[in-house]
Amino acid sequence: MTANSEAQNPSADTEQRNFPSTYKLTCPKCGKNDFKVLGTKGAKGASIGIGMAFGAIGNLIASSSSKDEVSVQPVQYQCKSCKNKFESLPLNAEPDEILSAPCTITFTRLSSFVGMAVVQGVWLNGVKAGTIDNGKTITFQTFTKHNTIFVTDQYGVVINEAYHFEAQSGGQQSINFKRKFV
Repeated sequence: MTANSEAQNPSADTEQRNFPSTYKLTCPKCGKNDFKVLGTKGAKGASIGIGMAFGAIGNLIASSSSKDEVSVQPVQYQCKSCKNKFESLPLNAEPDEILSAPCTITFTRLSSFVGMAVVQGVWLNGVKAGTIDNGKTITFQTFTKHNTIFVTDQYGVVINEAYHFEAQSGGQQSINFKRKFV
């Protein structure tokens, strides 16, 4: 994916490269791999604190400072089975998960009045692929077969559920988002 500099110019031997994946991520407590994505570490507290202290102006300032493009940081998850909360960086995809050619993803944030002035972060397999403004489209690539995309607000809190899809080598995936995946 373009969020990973290694993925921008892959060599012929992609099996030696590191590609982010959450496909085999499991709960450290019960070992299940059915979880909810919560967002980045400390995101919920930041959203409450800044929102209460500074209101709409604070939200716009936080939005402008969240426009950093690529980001890798621990993401918080909650196991749907045992309710355990845990953090994890993305895993490295195993060789059988790596596509021979990248799949191109076109992600569109449909226009909406709700949150229109605030950018949202688009995350692919635990790596922030970029930010997106209201009514805009971004394009990025993945080299992994099983993918998870989630969207965060300007603080890093996940908006709705994550979207899971299986990429095809050399394929294309179009995703529309308007406070939920449509």
